[in-house]
Order: sequence, then structure tokens, then C-alpha cells
Amino acid sequence: MSTANLEMSDVKLKKGINLWTLVTIMIGINIGGSLFVLTGVAAGLTGPSLILAQLVSALPILLALVPYFTLSSAVPATCASYQYAKLFSKPMASAAWMVLFVAIPLGALPLFAIATGNFVAMIVPGLHPTVTAIIVMTVFFLINLLGIKPVSWIQFATVVILLIALITFIVPGLPRVRSENLTPFFSGGVIGFMGAAALMFTLLAGGLFGIEIGGEVQDARATIPKALLISKVIVLGIYILLEIVAVGVISFKAFADAENLSVPAEVILSGPALTFFIVGGGVLACVTTINLILAVAGRYILAFSYDGYFPGFFKQVSKRYGTPHWGLTLAFGLTVVMLILNYAIQIPLIVMGQILNFGLLFMITLVLFAAIRLPKKHPDVYAQAEMKFKPVTIFVTSLFAIIINIVFMAVLAYGMMTSDNAKWAFPMFVIAVIAGLIVYYSKKRGAGMPD
Repeated sequence: MSTANLEMSDVKLKKGINLWTLVTIMIGINIGGSLFVLTGVAAGLTGPSLILAQLVSALPILLALVPYFTLSSAVPATCASYQYAKLFSKPMASAAWMVLFVAIPLGALPLFAIATGNFVAMIVPGLHPTVTAIIVMTVFFLINLLGIKPVSWIQFATVVILLIALITFIVPGLPRVRSENLTPFFSGGVIGFMGAAALMFTLLAGGLFGIEIGGEVQDARATIPKALLISKVIVLGIYILLEIVAVGVISFKAFADAENLSVPAEVILSGPALTFFIVGGGVLACVTTINLILAVAGRYILAFSYDGYFPGFFKQVSKRYGTPHWGLTLAFGLTVVMLILNYAIQIPLIVMGQILNFGLLFMITLVLFAAIRLPKKHPDVYAQAEMKFKPVTIFVTSLFAIIINIVFMAVLAYGMMTSDNAKWAFPMFVIAVIAGLIVYYSKKRGAGMPD
């Protein structure tokens, strides 16, 4: 496979992202609504061992940094995970695209949009969360249409405010931690602990998808690996401190019942400081993630069209703004439809989180398989890596991350299949995989595949 196909070199997206902008993009994807919405749910599954579950959930992502450094410093690309998955298997890359096509509009974007609505409702009680969610999606859809620079400028500003809000929670919260709130440590046993770790995977995994806009990054081969490392160190440190405070200032049961960080925040903060945390922390955590996931979703639709699976007009990029406007429109439209459906059937947030995490795990696992094959099967790509590791190092780190990812996927699949509210979710992923394979082989037998 030529690197030109991976880079989609004839798609004219503007290179407007530098190192620190990319760091804030990755932090914004990581510190998203999942932190505020799913952390309390995870505490209900495992209790104070939530802190240890965070470290376990981070392990496969930290291991994945080695193969991600290698791939992103060799061929930075638009929709990079999908492009790298093709180095492993084109049919499975097509299947993974379909899995994300389920996970993003059914899990990720509705989850964070609804979470935004819930936080806003704490401040403006009369405003329905679904209405807020649709308004927020519309605003960020319009921003994304204007190009990657407005997206990155807004991301930078909002992430700075978000970090200040989290520090506002952590600093006064640490002295209020009480040892009695940290027992029993493993309240949910092994199953609860693994369920919490699998649910929290997205908290650190999201930043890996900052590589998806590699085609729009300046000096991308050097910038992307640096941004990955810097963002992971910052985010993991913040998570550990924040979770110590969250389960240490109140009982984990009270935290779990609240399902977000507002209740422990009320113990620590009051008045304007509490409002700032809810808005600057909760709301901005959600919208920074929406901003970037929507950007990535539009580009994934562009890439699938580029490979001949979607109608050709999805390949169109705005000459003025350099954005895949039709792809963005489709992702936005599907999410709004899902939000309206959710108003009628009320899908629990934990289900949306499971859907999101399963999709992320599936795609990341294929990227790791691609990294294992890279030195022998694609030596030309491997040779281009500015940050090159020995094949054995890539193999070992990728293999261990793959094993943990598969365990997490099994846990999530079990959770979806045994839930009264989510029995439909896992079959949708099975259908997505089959649909991806059918699309690939149909195209192969018809017009022929791209080189």
C-alpha cells in the first residue's frame, strides 16, 4: 500500500494546527463528558478502588503509545486510525469504520450532548436537556463548517478554562479527603472492578484519536508523538487527583447515586466557585469533546467516500474553509436524530458509554495489529518513522495492549447483552462488522479497490 493513499494527498485540508494546539485538542478529547458522567457510574461498580481501576484502564493506552508513536511519526494522516487499520486488513478496516459509525452518533456525541444539557439544567432548571443538547450540537456543527482553525482556537481557550476549573475542585478538595470514605476498597469484587475499568477506558483513550487530524498538523511527524506524550501525562495526573477527591470527600454510594461530580463538588465548593466548576468543568468538558469528535466524524465520512464506499459528493471539501462539509452534515444529522429518539426511549448514559468504549476499543485494537505487522509487511512505511522502536518492542507493547483491550471488549459486550436497557447494542456492532465486510467485498468485486 502506498503512503499516498494513507495520507489522502489529493484531499486539500488546511494545515493549521501546531504542537500546543494539538496538545489542547488531545486534552479536550480526553477530559470530556465521560469524566463527569461515567466516573460516578464506575464508582458505583467498584467503590473507592475507582482510583486503581483508572490505572488499569490506562495500562493498554500507555502501552499503545509505542506503536502509535511509530505509526504517527511515519505517516501522519487524516482519519489515521482507519488508515493504519488498512495496513493490517482492508476488510477489517472497513468493518471498524462501520463500528465507529455506530459508536459516534449512537454513543459518543449523544452522550456528551445530553451530559451538557444535564449540567446546564442545574443552572437553568427550566431548560430541557434535550433542547440544550440539540442547540449545542448545532453551534459546534456551524463552528466546524468554518474550518479547523476556529475549531482549534475554541478548543485551546475552552481547555485552558477547563483545566482551571478542575484545579479549583482538586486543590481545596484534597485536604477534605477522609479515610473512612475509602472503605470497603473493592465494593464490587473482581467483576465490578473490571467493569469499572472497561467503562473508564474512554477517559484516557479518547486522546489517541487526536491523531485523526494528522493531515492538518504542522510538522506532523514530530508534533503528533510529542502531543500524545504531553497530553497523556497531564490528563492521567489530573484524573488520579480528581478521583481521589471525588471518592474521598463523600461515600462512593452517594457519588454513584449522583452520577456526576456535582455532589462531591457541593461538599467542597459553593456560590460562584461551584457555578464555575459546573460550567467551566462539566459543560466545557463535554463541549470540548463534542467539538473534536464532530470534526473527526466528518473526516471519517470523507475518508470512506475517498475509498469508494460512500457517494462521491462526500469527498467534497469546502474551497473556502477546507472542511468536509457533507461529512460533517451527515454526522450532525444522525446525532440530532439520535437525540430526538433518546427523548422518547431514554437510553441510560451508561449504555451510551458502553457503546462508545466498544467502538474505540475495536478500532484501537486493529491499529495495534497493524503496528505488529508494520516492520515486516510494510517496511517502506516503517522506515519513514521519525520515532522508531525496535520490532520486538512494538510487538510486546502492542500484544499486551491487545490482550487487555479484548478483555475490556468482552466485559463491555457482556454488560450490554445482560442489561435490560441495552440488549440491542451489541447485536448492532455485530451487524456493523458484517455490513463493513459486505461493503468491502462488494466494492472489490465491482469497481475494484483503491491501490
